[in-house]
Amino acid sequence: MQARSIISAATVFTLALTVTLLPAGPAMADTALGSCYDSAPMQHQDPVAWLAPGRQQATWTSPINIIHSDAFRVRAQGTVQVDLWGTTKSIAGELPAAPTAGGWPAPGAPRYALIARVTTGSMWVKKTRRDHGPNSWFPVGTDSDCMLYSSNGGPAPQLVFTYNDNNLGDNSGGAAVVVQQWF
Repeated sequence: MQARSIISAATVFTLALTVTLLPAGPAMADTALGSCYDSAPMQHQDPVAWLAPGRQQATWTSPINIIHSDAFRVRAQGTVQVDLWGTTKSIAGELPAAPTAGGWPAPGAPRYALIARVTTGSMWVKKTRRDHGPNSWFPVGTDSDCMLYSSNGGPAPQLVFTYNDNNLGDNSGGAAVVVQQWF
């Protein structure tokens, strides 16, 4: 019985010593992406929502440059009329996903969803769990969740928005978009 209490005391002492002496790992919020995940205050947020019109591409105009390791989250709301007969769709999109044939900009993403792309570098998107290279459209919908921009230099990137629709020309409406940025 006495051996058991000595072993227990030694185990507790060893664990306490280990916890005390080992350095703490880096906090997730030490990175821009970690700050986004932790919902920490962002360094930039659009002061008011801006319109991404349903019938064309719209480039985000930021007073701050986009650079390697910046994190983003996009929130949007709205609807798009997708034909001349008044069919209205949520910018969250709908299933089945867009097919690879037929001119859909983001095959595999929800049809009629708000989508985005970067013109240089790549964007890692949590929703898809993959990198989307330059000019590769990725889903945004009503909430993009956290995204991470990567680049090896080169020209300054632009963040461009549109809709996953194979015919933008007959659209109207659009989304009120707010972009958040951590760096």
